[in-house]
Amino acid sequence: MFCTALIACLPVAANLADQPLCQVWVASAMQKVFQDEAPPGSAEKVLRLSAARGEREAAQIVLRPSHKAQLVNVKVSDLQAGRGVRLGAEAIAIYRVAYIHLPAHGRKYPDPLPPLRLPVDLEPNQNQPLWVSIEVPRDARPGQYRGEIELEMTGGERHLIPIQLRVWSFEIPLKPSMRTAFGLWGDGIARHHGVSSQSGSHRKLMQRYWELLVSRRISPFSIPVDIFSPEAGKYLSDPRLTSFIIPYSDDEAQLRRTVDHLRQGGWLEKGYFYVVDEPVTREQYDRLVEVCQRIQRIDPSLKIVSPYFRNPDFDPEKRPEVLLDGQVNIWCPVTPFFQPDLLRERQQRGEEVWWYVCCGPGKPYANFFVDMDGIDHRILFWQQKMFGVQGLLYWNTIWWDPNSTQDPWEDIATVKNINPQVYGDGSLVYPGKRAGVYGPVTSIRLELICDGTEDYEYLTLYEKEFGATATQEAIRELTRSLTEFEKDPKRLEAVRERIARALDARHSRR
Repeated sequence: MFCTALIACLPVAANLADQPLCQVWVASAMQKVFQDEAPPGSAEKVLRLSAARGEREAAQIVLRPSHKAQLVNVKVSDLQAGRGVRLGAEAIAIYRVAYIHLPAHGRKYPDPLPPLRLPVDLEPNQNQPLWVSIEVPRDARPGQYRGEIELEMTGGERHLIPIQLRVWSFEIPLKPSMRTAFGLWGDGIARHHGVSSQSGSHRKLMQRYWELLVSRRISPFSIPVDIFSPEAGKYLSDPRLTSFIIPYSDDEAQLRRTVDHLRQGGWLEKGYFYVVDEPVTREQYDRLVEVCQRIQRIDPSLKIVSPYFRNPDFDPEKRPEVLLDGQVNIWCPVTPFFQPDLLRERQQRGEEVWWYVCCGPGKPYANFFVDMDGIDHRILFWQQKMFGVQGLLYWNTIWWDPNSTQDPWEDIATVKNINPQVYGDGSLVYPGKRAGVYGPVTSIRLELICDGTEDYEYLTLYEKEFGATATQEAIRELTRSLTEFEKDPKRLEAVRERIARALDARHSRR
């Protein structure tokens, strides 16, 4: 049956010509479709996706009218896979791709994904993509599903987009196999939604931002309530949460109470301390050692991270791994400063290895900047599996500091004090008030990061079934180092499809 997703009533007008008012085609989620780019010579007309159970997959439908028009109605059908086997239309979400001007490039780039609201104004000879996301239930029956999306334009013109979804027999685990630690600070949320940071409204907003991130397989630095709150358990026990910052205090008695509370709840294993960031001075190193020793007096097994990006000022010939040996036990270099052999030794001692990106590195490394290719946001997770890195840290997801940007919808140069031509650093989510959303608005980059974490799960499952050598061979088809990687989304999709078919065949025989 059809589910009418959204309807807007407009007067029906006759088409201005016999030819279609609007060109419509399908594009990969990894393709950043610019408003002014020409339609492809051989346009894809079918929305084809494949996904594991428990996975979220997306593609884009691009609309390009010959003159000013509106999208006035969208209908989404259930997806059928034989008699009585279906995925309801409610599993499909549609977003409008929005654009932000980047002054250094002199053009607009796609990134925000506000929920689709009708009508959508369409400008002549400009592309307007729709982001179509399908969330496959964990209990979905494997098989080939078919359905369709109907788009109605001004004047009654309709376009039917067939959907073909292959659901694999294997499942993406609810508990992520890799650790993530992404910042989620509340001040910007309060400011952009016009609420007090001490209000119940702010707490509800924080819960919605937190839920968006964990639904995309990302663990925020903190939970949206105090860890001693009666509600804390439901967040800390959530299997989607892989990590959280343990609140630190120089008061050793208070610190011990916090650790004991988390241990009694069974949550301590997920927790880590993050007190000193990117130390380079003698004072910062001394402070970090002081903190580490205080924590270790309580329990030497407690996890401590301190991201670093270079050798210290006071001893430029020595790496942090040497100076902080016996102190830090989660090693977290920025990706260009990553030393595989050295950090592999630390893993063999039972210590963890994470890495991070922030306002650097830029190209040719992978990062999460708005003006990077879509595949750049995903390939980092293939590189993470290639090097055996256990976690990814990212300093913020909502850096809307008024000293850098008053409104991320208009200005996404978030770290002007460092580099005014870095776009989107620390800002993966948009405040929803402008889009009529009481909460966050996701982005293309966040969705592709989620896809990257799912790629990591495919590789982890593949490694368990077929071994490390086969997995590394598959990875090397796409990336051979942190600066050498495939730029064609079709190549990534092809390798991923081959991995999925192998896993599907193995699971289907069980």
